[in-house]
Amino acid sequence: MKYRIPGFFFLIASCFYACQNTDSAAEADVSQIQVNVTIEHLENTLMNLKSKEEIKGFLEKHPAFVETFYQTSANDPALIDRIDMLIHHPAILELYQQTQQAFGNSDSLRQQFENAFRHIKFYYPDFKEPKIITTFAGLDNELVVTDSLIVIPLESFIGPGAKYRPQHPNYMLKRYDKPYLVPTVITLLSRKYNRVDLNDRSLLADMVFYGKSFEFTRAVIPNIADSLVVAYADSNLVKIWHNQEYVWGYFLDNKLLFETNERIKDKYVAERPFVTEIGADCPGRIGQWVGWRIVSRYRTENPAVTLVQLMENTNAREIFEQSKYKGQTED
Repeated sequence: MKYRIPGFFFLIASCFYACQNTDSAAEADVSQIQVNVTIEHLENTLMNLKSKEEIKGFLEKHPAFVETFYQTSANDPALIDRIDMLIHHPAILELYQQTQQAFGNSDSLRQQFENAFRHIKFYYPDFKEPKIITTFAGLDNELVVTDSLIVIPLESFIGPGAKYRPQHPNYMLKRYDKPYLVPTVITLLSRKYNRVDLNDRSLLADMVFYGKSFEFTRAVIPNIADSLVVAYADSNLVKIWHNQEYVWGYFLDNKLLFETNERIKDKYVAERPFVTEIGADCPGRIGQWVGWRIVSRYRTENPAVTLVQLMENTNAREIFEQSKYKGQTED
């Protein structure tokens, strides 16, 4: 399975995993859990290639990387030309130097992945750590996450100080910064475990799907700020937290929970600067956040339900009804 950002629904194959007796991330003792985090840094080698012949040899040496990240073959002449232009472009070289300054030491990145992978293995002992490749693509490609390989174009996550930023609207650029990198990867990895009812096309099902993904990320990265999980500004989180009863009332008054029209659903779960239908300053993807509130309340009301059981539950309506969520602010 392959996931790219920004992502929506993906077909998830059914698997069953054993879980630990305790399900609290705060109680999870992962100190004895062994993981193997392999980070292969290809950006330096790639940016020091001198000729098209060297580029071709490099690509042939890394076929899985080429097929996963570039979605083509190693002998694709267009790709060779593209990389040749990349490594000889003066402005791009400046961005590469910034990337080196921002990510020259990968110890922090490795530690973050090790911690997250240990927690995934706590819940899913059969979890196999994907290989991690970092690269430089001159903002020409997005982060890619599969079950076995993660490819990170580091220049995308330098942050607001970068000479060039990813070609996305300003309201989306916040998440293209170092603190969001690992949470974004983990949220995408969660989709391997996030079971869905493919026959349920309701907005509620979409909301619960996202809520389960965010809950997974918070469980395997303990003490993470909610703003890093959902990629909202802190000010937006405070505002919608205190206005969630109004937001929830809007969903109910407009009978949106069981809406199946994709255009209507996208207004509430897809990327937008604001959901103006609800309010001029209501942030986009509000349905994703409300879905997380439903899932969070469900876990509060059903403390015996483990993370694994939550992720395997395909019944969005059951999760909603048992959450007893009515827009309340308390957990």
